[in-house]
Amino acid sequence: MNGAAYIYVRSSFGRFWGWMVAFMQYISLPFVITLQILMLIRGTFSPEFASEAWSWYSIHWGAFSDLYLDLLGVLLIYLLASSTFFWGIKVYKKVTNISGIVKWFTAGFLVVAGISLALSQGSTNWHYWVNNSTLNFNGFMNSFISCFFFFAGFELFATAGKNINNPEKNIGKRITLIVLICTIFYIVISVIFFAVYSQFQQNMNMGSWLSFNNKIILYGGPIIMIISGLALKINLGMQNSLYGGTVLQPLSKEGYISDKLFILNKDGLPMKAILLNLWITVIMIFCWLIIPDLIKGFWLTNHPGKTYHSALDVSSLTSASSVITTFIYMMVVLTTLKLTFIRKLKLKVWELLLFIMVFFFLGLILFWHYYSLIRDTVAQLRTNPDDTSPLVGMIVEFVFIIATITFALLWYKFYYLPKYEKRLVNKPHIQERLNQDFVLNIEHLVTFNQE
Repeated sequence: MNGAAYIYVRSSFGRFWGWMVAFMQYISLPFVITLQILMLIRGTFSPEFASEAWSWYSIHWGAFSDLYLDLLGVLLIYLLASSTFFWGIKVYKKVTNISGIVKWFTAGFLVVAGISLALSQGSTNWHYWVNNSTLNFNGFMNSFISCFFFFAGFELFATAGKNINNPEKNIGKRITLIVLICTIFYIVISVIFFAVYSQFQQNMNMGSWLSFNNKIILYGGPIIMIISGLALKINLGMQNSLYGGTVLQPLSKEGYISDKLFILNKDGLPMKAILLNLWITVIMIFCWLIIPDLIKGFWLTNHPGKTYHSALDVSSLTSASSVITTFIYMMVVLTTLKLTFIRKLKLKVWELLLFIMVFFFLGLILFWHYYSLIRDTVAQLRTNPDDTSPLVGMIVEFVFIIATITFALLWYKFYYLPKYEKRLVNKPHIQERLNQDFVLNIEHLVTFNQE
């Protein structure tokens, strides 16, 4: 099914909110690909992202350099990787396994390099961060929004419950264990890099190697990271094609989108849904990367000799994606609270208070993101009126969110509802069967509470 969040909300709040969560959850997937495309070619070779503006591997192709680099990432890597499905499931599995092995093997070199540099630096940089870092509300909220992005999606394992032994016990434990392992991993890597550097660039995977004096490492390290990045993006592009397509396929089953997307091929894959997901992702990339690249190119052409900072970077993209994920998690928490208040789910008092606190905290994050986005944009425009990149970034994000919500509302009203009402009249037995997938299993809830 379309993610655990969709199942929870659809069962508790009905079709409309189920559709809104499913649609927003799907939209967050192309966000991830857009971020990866940004870091694929441009994030590696663009002077703006390189640790040193003119590192040996940086490429500068004039005012439209970012556009050319992003198009290379889209055409040569993402579309090529996504098309492996059309070569058959066997080819897909082989390429996925090979790219995964290469990704983890090459990433290990970066970890070793970080540990080596940390040991050579001693405690100098660590003392720098301890003495020069300040903890304030604004910094905490911005950091939390960005970090929240890396913990999204773990709940999706709940949709595989029928394939897991004793899911009532094992799913919760396994998800908790995975989150704990990832948290430890993130903290350890962060500590290593804080011990190595007193300042950071946007792409530390490439920049880390510039701290070595050995020419073999100086040139070999970035080459290894380029291979690692290509393997990672190929693997991610293929995974997005599979998951994105399977996310759309259940929506066609319920009638939210075309029934033709429900058709599976001989390998059990919804190829039409996968193809549609591919086109939607390309459109998202166009909105979030290509349009800002064109704006930057024309601006630089009309302002020779001046510097234009990209309207969208890693931080802005992860923040925008985190906002969508925050809304989805708020609906999941609200579902839990509703089930508790109507006495279909039993929580202890401290658990109930914790869920309420989390709900309001997520709401605060949602508010703070847009408040700080407007505030920081206005402040930057006052400081440097000639640099319109912050305004472009803010406009793109607001237009995207408004257009997304508007599209979801119009689609539900003018496409799904007429189709649903027609089905109730002509084929009510089909709708009854579909509804059974979202009927709360009281016996299961009792068993879950007792566990």
